[in-house]
Amino acid sequence: MKSRYAYQVPAEDPDLTHVGPGTPMGELMRRYWQPICLSDELLDLPKKIRILCEDLVVFRDRGGRVGLLELHCSHRGTSLEFGLIEDTGIRCCYHGWLFGVDGKILDTPGEPPDSTYKERLCHGAYPTHEFGGLVFAYMGPPAKSPPFPMYDTFQPVGYRLEAAREWVLPCNWLQVADN
Repeated sequence: MKSRYAYQVPAEDPDLTHVGPGTPMGELMRRYWQPICLSDELLDLPKKIRILCEDLVVFRDRGGRVGLLELHCSHRGTSLEFGLIEDTGIRCCYHGWLFGVDGKILDTPGEPPDSTYKERLCHGAYPTHEFGGLVFAYMGPPAKSPPFPMYDTFQPVGYRLEAAREWVLPCNWLQVADN
């Protein structure tokens, strides 16, 4: 028999805890710059990440630009986490298509010379911004992209902020943000 004083755990509120595309909180969160990885994690290999219920790949091309793209190649669906980093983007390991950091298709080897794939298609990508050893992404509507916020707490006088190592916590984002 339960005590009448026992704490009753409330039911999950999906409007607050679900952050996938098309969910109320997911659409709200996508309108802010989200931290997605540490800058020093982007070396010679692409990194698969999951943010706001989306599987993506983040990488730094040899020109120093950071790209955040949909995980699967728009040609044949191969995971771009196995892609090859090049001067201007990431090349799919399967058929060799080259994607720029903005999702533009730069090269389509194996296609006929008159192929218009490069002009007609674009791979899903999100804009990124680096600050304080972190890479941030804006995942909302492009027309509503706010400037990257520069809060006074980002540059406290007499202190140096450093990005912390990644933690994987077995809970949803709201529990972390709330605490």
